[in-house]
Amino acid sequence: SCVCMLALSCLTPAFTPSRQPWALPPSTRACRIRAAADDGVGGSLAVLGGSLARVADNTDAVGWQRVGPGWLRLGPATPWATVHFVGGAALGIAPQLAYDTLLSRLASSADVAVIATPYELGLDHRKLARRVASDFDVALEESRAQGLAPPAGAPVFRVGHSLGAKLLALLACEAGAGEGGAPQADPLALLNFNNFRVADSVELASKLVGEMQGGGAAPYGGAVRDAFAFVQQLGVAQGVAVEVSPTPDELAAALAGYAPAATAVFTFDGDSLDCSAELLAALPPTAGVRRFERAGSHTAPVSLRLAVSDINPQLAALLGGGSRTVSIGDAEAAEQLAEALAEWLWPA
Repeated sequence: SCVCMLALSCLTPAFTPSRQPWALPPSTRACRIRAAADDGVGGSLAVLGGSLARVADNTDAVGWQRVGPGWLRLGPATPWATVHFVGGAALGIAPQLAYDTLLSRLASSADVAVIATPYELGLDHRKLARRVASDFDVALEESRAQGLAPPAGAPVFRVGHSLGAKLLALLACEAGAGEGGAPQADPLALLNFNNFRVADSVELASKLVGEMQGGGAAPYGGAVRDAFAFVQQLGVAQGVAVEVSPTPDELAAALAGYAPAATAVFTFDGDSLDCSAELLAALPPTAGVRRFERAGSHTAPVSLRLAVSDINPQLAALLGGGSRTVSIGDAEAAEQLAEALAEWLWPA
């Protein structure tokens, strides 16, 4: 159908009518198929991320400062600790917009400096994790040099949402334990932890599109899923693996080395995309975990409004076009979550 073809063009920008993979030489076929998947891990997410990046370039992020590769948010009081935040798929490319309500409230309620590190999607999640860690180190050093962040030796906390939670969990696994079993990784809060395979990630894309359509029946969600299924089937037919690394099973094995100083897992009763149960089952017995159950959906930490005119034209067409605005998340839920995080930070 026309809708499915439109969804396919959003999902797979590497496939234009003149560059269909079956018409390509074998030497370039595999590269093009992987590019189609890597361009979005469910390319609607990449299209949305690109739209957010463009909006961010043209929007004054009130209260935020660009510090190196990161975004810094300060509260009214002198901060005693720093929080490193990593957002979810697509939304994490502009955390100063998508998570402004959550992080601004957290900075003011907990008297902390928040440094959010944006990132673009990719299939290699270890590479993404190391990138956000490196970007945070650079941003923190620059913030300290400017007298904006607490000095060396002050506490550092990590907070991640959805895929961002997975990236920070990967970093905690790599940090492991130091001499005498002392934890090397910083205290970590995982919000709506997600550990999907590529095949499942498109469900997130379809749910985001549905929420932007008004939270109804998501009439084009099926088209999004069908379009991405086409890319996967094509990959199988061509003998090309299209999968994230590490896979959910590989991450579960890696969690044996998980050793942050403290871990908080926040789950939400309306979140069908949450993988926290699998995470908790895979963590070692020595992991000190506190679980917090709250009301809300997978986008509870998010509060974002966009004009349809600011969105990629292909995705805007899926959303019905026009001059209206679309929204993702819940400002009230984000504010309440910020207060809960502030309470967790203080005793930790």
